[in-house]
Amino acid sequence: MILENGKLNNLDNLVEKEKCKNCKSVNECEELATVGYPIISNNGDLLGVMGLIAFNESERDYIYHNYEAINTFLEKLSDLLAGNLNYENTIGDLYLKNKEMKNLINSLDYGIIITDENLRITSVNEEALKLLSSNFTSIKSKKIYDIFENINITDIDRKRILPLKSNLTNRDNEFMVKVIENKVDEDIKSYLFELSKYSKVLKNAYDILENKDTITFEQILGNSYILKNTIHLAKQIAPGDSSVMVRGESGTGKELFARAIHNSSSRKNNMFIAINCASIPENLLESELFGYEKGAFTDASNTGKIGRFELANGGTLFLDEIGDLPLHLQPKLLRVLQDGSFMRLGGSKKIDVDFRLITATNRNLEEMIKDNTFREDLYYRLNVIPINIPPLRERREDICVIAKNKLEHYCFKLNKEMKEFSKELQEIFCNYNWSGNIRELENIIEYLVNISEEKIISADLLPRSFYLNNQKEAVIEISNNYIEDGKNLKEMTENFEKSVLVDYLKEYGHSTNGKQIIAEKLGMNLSTLYRKLYRYNIM
Repeated sequence: MILENGKLNNLDNLVEKEKCKNCKSVNECEELATVGYPIISNNGDLLGVMGLIAFNESERDYIYHNYEAINTFLEKLSDLLAGNLNYENTIGDLYLKNKEMKNLINSLDYGIIITDENLRITSVNEEALKLLSSNFTSIKSKKIYDIFENINITDIDRKRILPLKSNLTNRDNEFMVKVIENKVDEDIKSYLFELSKYSKVLKNAYDILENKDTITFEQILGNSYILKNTIHLAKQIAPGDSSVMVRGESGTGKELFARAIHNSSSRKNNMFIAINCASIPENLLESELFGYEKGAFTDASNTGKIGRFELANGGTLFLDEIGDLPLHLQPKLLRVLQDGSFMRLGGSKKIDVDFRLITATNRNLEEMIKDNTFREDLYYRLNVIPINIPPLRERREDICVIAKNKLEHYCFKLNKEMKEFSKELQEIFCNYNWSGNIRELENIIEYLVNISEEKIISADLLPRSFYLNNQKEAVIEISNNYIEDGKNLKEMTENFEKSVLVDYLKEYGHSTNGKQIIAEKLGMNLSTLYRKLYRYNIM
């Protein structure tokens, strides 16, 4: 009855009571009287029932004469039991929440240290213990000052992100630490410290700043046999860790190949760190590669700096223009490759590194070795797997494929309607020698997309510099053809000049307008051109 309505019930003379007449055991019941009282939780839920039962007349009389006192007693006892049950439930809930919170904190990929208001450590997650190479027993109740050597209360009060070094380990002990205050009514009750490896934070920042699209071999454009052979070799060696030297003229896409090799290797999920040895002043290149400790030299950062070797750890280091690496740095690079470790400038601690090295150059390193400007021992370390990127003039069938791709790219980038090249322009592109290779082709196409007002881009829009470059290349090529034994310089010069004029007449015709164009392109007035045509009898 109490379980149904949650109210106090008092029964006596049970056989005659209406409440008991439907009970199957009413005739065999030995109870003469009962007083029941509900146990109610704080939120009004019925937790259970308790009561007193009389099995003889004296017990029944006792209940009857002390009914009020018994009710008061049961009420107090009910409250006590309800409070105890609520307490146990609360403790159980708190235990569960605490366990959930610990699991959550331990799942974080950065370290967490919690201290009280006096900066004494009260809790540490598993990642923090791993970062500090420690265990909870050894650091429990220590102060945060015992963990980090250069922390002070001013930094903590300002809630800064701090570069700190750990006292607990001598290797890889640099961290970025974020401090968070936990306050109640403006009073600080505890601190939370977020720990991340300094190198990891820097790598993440570098990765964001780089923001390079993932380059694969499928993105290297061209169908020529020579290019396909080069890609096949690069794919074949990509999974390994051997050093690779990518060689080719300027603008052939050496870094593109280096990135594709990295992204096809087992290191693809780690960093690809590129540095151009020719673009950094000689006196700064060493600190860029090795990094430095604070105070290593004048104007050095007071927090030190991590170098490219460390950033590339686990990934790939790409040294472009390796032929420009200063001679005094060459044995130092060789030592890093041999030992797999190095020390920062101004440092005394060895740092282990594991990266794959890819280098690139357009210089003749073999000649540099003969001239004693490049070390032979370093050359053999770097040139384990040579990959030669063919220039555009050796794969002319790829020029139109690349040109079309770059045209689409710049039309989209510059928010222009999609354009096409005229047939004449395509022929010019395919016959041009492209001394600057893909970079030069890309430059010309961006220029043409910017100035073209028509859907079809014509050859008339090519800049004057393009024709001048073409003429220089033609001069070199034709000059080689007109060096003849038995003829003096004047005769060879005249033969060459006549050949150039004949070629221009074939292209622009013998009309007055055509001759005016020829005179302009050759940088002479019309009367001078007529004299030369008359002289060579090619009017």
